[in-house]
Amino acid sequence: MFSRPRRSTALLIALPLLLAGCTSAVADPKRGTDAPSRVVVPPLVSATPVLDSANNQPLPLDAYLFDPEQMFTVEKAQAQLGTSCMARFGFSYTHPAPLQPRRGSDAPTTRRDGRYGPQNAAVMAKWGYHPEGDDVGTGSAPPRPQLSQQMTAALRGSSDMKQKYGPGGQVINGQTVPDHGCVGETVKKLTGAVDGRVGDAQLAEDLKFRTLQDSQQDARTRAVFAQWSQCMKESGFSYPDPVAAMGDKTWSDSPVPTPHEILVATADAACRHRTNLVGVWYAVDFAYQQQAIAENAAAMAQIKTALQAQVKAATAALNG
Repeated sequence: MFSRPRRSTALLIALPLLLAGCTSAVADPKRGTDAPSRVVVPPLVSATPVLDSANNQPLPLDAYLFDPEQMFTVEKAQAQLGTSCMARFGFSYTHPAPLQPRRGSDAPTTRRDGRYGPQNAAVMAKWGYHPEGDDVGTGSAPPRPQLSQQMTAALRGSSDMKQKYGPGGQVINGQTVPDHGCVGETVKKLTGAVDGRVGDAQLAEDLKFRTLQDSQQDARTRAVFAQWSQCMKESGFSYPDPVAAMGDKTWSDSPVPTPHEILVATADAACRHRTNLVGVWYAVDFAYQQQAIAENAAAMAQIKTALQAQVKAATAALNG
């Protein structure tokens, strides 16, 4: 109740692939896209590094999005503050603290989503396109506790189940319910407003998706995709780009990687290396992110300040 839905730590490739079911998250098909009239101006790429993996490389948007540790801190504080608020009204409502996110060895540490697909040849040779390990990225949410009307009022500021939140004002066990209930009180302590957004700002999240989509469709990226595709054909596999290879629905037919999947993934890794696919895509993506930040400079400056304030508030709450 106190935690925002967490985006899957599965590799983030592009919106079409997300929607195809390669992550457990449910993505909004409109997220990260603009109206068809939006004119995409390809940015200048100053340099193209030679990379097999960009997971240890910085991206401009990193500073505007919560990294794994920051998000864990905020979610932990969110749960603790909410539980304490409910206890003030005499209710034993313990929201489980978020688990430390389990991430594969190929996952980045400075951002919560991967980009460009799998980038570790050894991992691909063992796991193909399946998550590394049987339990990486898995786990089920704990069951929600049954709430009485009074508990609901304390939690959300209203006992009316048709209302998401209410103005509060009820007196329960001698305590006055705050606006939006304990959820609102918790969110206000972290963001400064009862209706604040805990976690990534909407604009930063939208730009994360939009820049990935734009970089994938950029002519320079499509050119290296074509080279990669030709390389794959030489190994006997026909895919137009690495997104199609990773998104092959055949892989979901088996709970573990099949020998054929391993062969495809191994060839994929070799062709990525041969064509410097990750280096090219990363350079193009980096440029699009720089451009997006410059186009939204004032808003992005506010987002960075708000992120830092949220982490500071969460840390103070946990240490208080």
